[in-house]
Amino acid sequence: MAKNGREKIVNQAFKLFLHKGYKKTSLADIIDATQLSKGAIYHHFKSKYEIYLATLDEYFFKLYTDISINDDNASFLERIKKRFLFFIDLIDFVEQLNAENTYPIRRYFQFQLESEEDDIIREKITETLKSFQKEIDKIIEQAIQQKEINILLPASVITQQLVGMIEGIAIHHSTLKSQSKVFLLQKYEEVILPYLHLLTKAN
Repeated sequence: MAKNGREKIVNQAFKLFLHKGYKKTSLADIIDATQLSKGAIYHHFKSKYEIYLATLDEYFFKLYTDISINDDNASFLERIKKRFLFFIDLIDFVEQLNAENTYPIRRYFQFQLESEEDDIIREKITETLKSFQKEIDKIIEQAIQQKEINILLPASVITQQLVGMIEGIAIHHSTLKSQSKVFLLQKYEEVILPYLHLLTKAN
């Protein structure tokens, strides 16, 4: 029962942080959203900041940790698509959380950017994103070694291009109000996949 109470607090607080931002969300807002007493909230968390850290752990750090996929035997195209689908599912999750949470791409990036105002959190986010990029770099290195990639570019350059394209698509379309999953899948087919085919085309 205690676990359910904690999960409810983290889930409802995350919705509020997405919708209003951390600074504009009060403890009273969290109490109202969860329908729990102040004492019940403080049973699990000492402060709003501690709740905030818990939402980051659950909806950012844990998600990026869990993306590690044991798919070394899959093709380069399959492996990259799985990582892109991770991003799509993350944005779709934000969209499905609450009908009020329109503009899911913008809201998730705003949540991340506001979090980065905290020096300790920013350092942890930076390390997490670097780890994700290193995983992409490793996949590309393996594809080069296995002759799946036939373009004479260093793996680090291809990684920067690919990650930049993915982030660019998201940021450029942050005004998308809804239906993010359908849209981002379409952009994968129109933009990312042709680039991947260019990398893997025969010499």
